Amino acid sequence: MNAYRAEASAPSLLLQAAIDPRSMRRLELSAWEPLLSCARRNAVLAYLAHKAEAADILGDVPAAPRDAMRAAQTAAARLAQLALWELDRVSRVLLRVGIPAIALKGAAYLLRGMPHAATRVLTDVDIMVPRERIDECERELLAAGWKGTKLDAYDQQYYRRWSHEIPPLQYPGRMLSIDVHHTICPPVSRLRPDPRAFLFSPVDSVLHAAIHLFFDSDLDGRFRDLLDLHEMLQTFGLREGFWEALLRRAKEQNLGRPLYYAVVTLQALLKTGIPEDVRRKVEQFRPPAAVDLWMRKTLTTLLTPVDPEPWPPPNRARRWLMFVRSHWLRMPPHLLIPHLLRRSLRRVSVEQADA
Repeated sequence: MNAYRAEASAPSLLLQAAIDPRSMRRLELSAWEPLLSCARRNAVLAYLAHKAEAADILGDVPAAPRDAMRAAQTAAARLAQLALWELDRVSRVLLRVGIPAIALKGAAYLLRGMPHAATRVLTDVDIMVPRERIDECERELLAAGWKGTKLDAYDQQYYRRWSHEIPPLQYPGRMLSIDVHHTICPPVSRLRPDPRAFLFSPVDSVLHAAIHLFFDSDLDGRFRDLLDLHEMLQTFGLREGFWEALLRRAKEQNLGRPLYYAVVTLQALLKTGIPEDVRRKVEQFRPPAAVDLWMRKTLTTLLTPVDPEPWPPPNRARRWLMFVRSHWLRMPPHLLIPHLLRRSLRRVSVEQADA
């Protein structure tokens, strides 16, 4: 049996452990430190413990890394418990005034009882309410004790005019904030799915995760989000009719491109079990050849787990381009250019103050 040596890069060790948890049984002791460091850096140490436990090999892991993995599991489980409790508190307030709310992302995975849900390192709870009632929702939560984020006038305007959510709310003394959405994409963005058509069935959850990762983010340190998509497709893909419904909904809501990027990236990095006919059909959403080639390379490069060792991180030019892309997709040029200039000036001001 071949051992995985410490000479292997930390991201390679983490990818192999995520794809085949039993590979951790073949790790040399010297390889555990870079693996654990990389898993912590990418916020997936509890996930790694869960996968080792599910494969019935956690007991075979050396004592020190096993203790670290179990500690991460306990911490993540506590955050999951707090998230469900926070969601319950919010629901009680909104139910009194008849505001319907749908849990999104991590909270939704917990409510569904997904096996990996309690391994996420949560910082907030996401919900979506109808657009016409979002102001009322904010007033009710503020009246019940939540506090708004202190933002300057420009940031307040950005959230309320151009974003798909209001500024985060947090109850004093609690760890998790509340992000209240009224749709799943910014209202001025190039993707405008109908939020009223999203019931957040398994199909909707997958498409929302794909939008969040491949449309709405700069891909900086997002391996954790890629694992969420991997787990959802592995779980929901076993249900009869899921794949057909996923392709149909993507076409109906004009979300084929994020789904295409999700499929090709998951195949490349995590070997996710996606049926061959689905892989063929998703090709209908493929971008032009030159864009496809560049995006495939960029996505697999940037969504590989972040290596905690090199500093500054590699691929800075690609990261910057994807940062610009994420904003270009969210905002039209007449809003984007002043917004990026303002952010650049703010960053320079902060750097000068810290100097």
